[in-house]
Amino acid sequence: MPEPEHPACGRLIACDALVGAPLVPPAAGVPDVADLEAELTRLHLSAAVVRHRACLLTAPYLGNEVLMAQLAGKPHLLPAWFVTPDGREPQFDAALTLRQMLAAGGRMAWTDAPAQGFSLAPWCSGALYAALQERRVPLLLEYGQVNLTDLHEALTAYPGLRVVLLQVPRVGRNRLVEPLLELHPELYLCFAPAFSVHGYWADLCRRFGPHRWLWGSHYPDAEGGAAITGLLYAGLSAEAQQAVAHGNLERLLSEVIA
Repeated sequence: MPEPEHPACGRLIACDALVGAPLVPPAAGVPDVADLEAELTRLHLSAAVVRHRACLLTAPYLGNEVLMAQLAGKPHLLPAWFVTPDGREPQFDAALTLRQMLAAGGRMAWTDAPAQGFSLAPWCSGALYAALQERRVPLLLEYGQVNLTDLHEALTAYPGLRVVLLQVPRVGRNRLVEPLLELHPELYLCFAPAFSVHGYWADLCRRFGPHRWLWGSHYPDAEGGAAITGLLYAGLSAEAQQAVAHGNLERLLSEVIA
């Protein structure tokens, strides 16, 4: 069982964990649930939102079943379901699938449009966005799998849709993401090593408010200690640091309409 608090920054909840072996096995270790729990213990993390790679390598909803089975009895591991615009068979109803996720205890969703052969544009994913917006369920998206014009159109058409961008690249002042942050108040960014630029997080918190960021460790592809160091040395106020470390995520989860 992981320690409830990190000794330096209090409660830490990672929003971006991904378990499941990739097609090419890693050189050392297997990024499964047991390994993730060991990482939480090592880094003194309180909890983690967890996605499962099986959703990409098999049928996505079968992957969700694998995820739920592996997280059973582990309340500190918070499941994020993979979702698609058409929902699960045989009903193919995005709203029904989301209700099933909520009934099973899921409070966050994620998707990968290129991997499943669909578009994030509203003409394709509108029914999914409507269901997510109605229930206030945050949607996790990897930056590298997102067409930002499609994302802009989606957030314009569904202004209550909550989207968390993961793995935003380290490019200094981000001239693509910042206009989206200005235009769409329900767009959030993951505070993780890939987006660690000296002084940038403090600047973003000053300009957009400390409530727009969630902390991530980028497990299993990054060293979680570096992610913690990035947060500790970001130059944030104690209040902003706690918001990023756990408060913002806990607020989003508490506002989901189950």
